[in-house]
Amino acid sequence: METAVTKVIEAIAADVMLLSQTLLGNDSIGINSKTGRNTLKGSSLVDNMKVNTRISGESVVIETLFDNYIEFIEQGRKPRSGKQPPIDSLRDWALSRGIPTDNSTLFLISRAIWRDGQEPRPILATLEEEIEKQFDDKWADMLLDAVTEEVSKYFE
Repeated sequence: METAVTKVIEAIAADVMLLSQTLLGNDSIGINSKTGRNTLKGSSLVDNMKVNTRISGESVVIETLFDNYIEFIEQGRKPRSGKQPPIDSLRDWALSRGIPTDNSTLFLISRAIWRDGQEPRPILATLEEEIEKQFDDKWADMLLDAVTEEVSKYFE
């Protein structure tokens, strides 16, 4: 049986998904300083994102799952630090953008990333702030109404 609280939790999960997609499409976060355009909008990061909800007993967990390379975008990369990114990791990215995928082209891209580094983009921190705002502005009231409804049904 689906309760009012469960419906609200599902609505919150849907809102978190929408917030995440909107955030990645937002130029304040998505613009890559090297290219001057939003490289996150329409990326595989958006396509592969998932929001899962787990309810067990009295605990509720809403997980937002991203591809593992969000860590590299979030933290950035200092110039000339570590190893060059592996060209295998760049192949799918290049294919999706119509960039030649021969080894020499991918090597040069990998080399440029290593040489110039990448500016960090605070995706997760910004998402957390937006989720907190939504909770304060909207979701807390929705949950209170749903709990009140359930308690009223119980005492009828």
